[in-house]
Amino acid sequence: MREIYPAFYKKFKCIANRCEDSCCKDWDIDIDSKTERFYQTVQGALGDKIRRKLADDEYNERVFKVENGRCPFWNQDMLCDIFIGIGEEHLSETCGSFPRVAIEYGDIREHILSFACPEAARLMLREEQPYADFGIQELDGAEEDDEVLGFLLKARTRSAQMLLNHEQPFAYRLADCLEFNAQVQAVLDGEEPSPLNFDDAEQSGCGFVFELHKGFEIMSPAWKQALADTAEQSDALAISEGFDRDFEQFALYYLYRYYLEAVRSGDVLYCLRRIVCAYLVTGKMDADFAPRAIPIRACACCSATPRR
Repeated sequence: MREIYPAFYKKFKCIANRCEDSCCKDWDIDIDSKTERFYQTVQGALGDKIRRKLADDEYNERVFKVENGRCPFWNQDMLCDIFIGIGEEHLSETCGSFPRVAIEYGDIREHILSFACPEAARLMLREEQPYADFGIQELDGAEEDDEVLGFLLKARTRSAQMLLNHEQPFAYRLADCLEFNAQVQAVLDGEEPSPLNFDDAEQSGCGFVFELHKGFEIMSPAWKQALADTAEQSDALAISEGFDRDFEQFALYYLYRYYLEAVRSGDVLYCLRRIVCAYLVTGKMDADFAPRAIPIRACACCSATPRR
């Protein structure tokens, strides 16, 4: 198994109570079976509380349910009572690994951080070449092991090069990348590649993208209201050049996080659609809120899944 890490990965360290948007709030905390078995042996008041707070969720999975928007073990100092009481090694797999993500494709295992974590997002946005270690070296032998994987690895590298073409505005780069991947999709489907046809596209603006996002599982009422506020004037808002520079890193995250899912799904355009939607929603919200210096919490489209 070839283990591949981006340049920023091993620099990450949880900043605990200094985090402005802790992962200890707003969602139930999954407890894996191994951790639960250990929790059944913990003595004293902490063990009693752990067993009292363990519950089944709607998927019949074991969780700590949020109480007043907080994990019941996230104390008033914004630190974890379980971490303090019995050590980091006894956190659940969810708490111990987040925001680290590992995905396997054939004999390649890629490691990445989730943009849902503010500290991880800072690392990815500040790194000059965050995915340099995800480069062409990963192709060695892939074509021999898995023809589709080898093809997609090359297509992903080419897509990244398009998104990094600083001779064009980012929207143009994104359009070129979408066009290229429409041809990649045709190859995957066993069809003859042909150019995208935009002539018959409805000129309905981007309002439909905001309507789509309103239907997502949204944990924060503030985010939901911010989304609704921006949706009302989305077509009148212009995405700034400054946002384009930041979004370049965001788009690369999407590319390296989701592109190779096409190995299993056969749908390479899913990743590109996510990038386009994220560009429109976050770019328009940046244009709406940044001039007023109003903070908005990371949206559902920034995370790998609404449930960790």
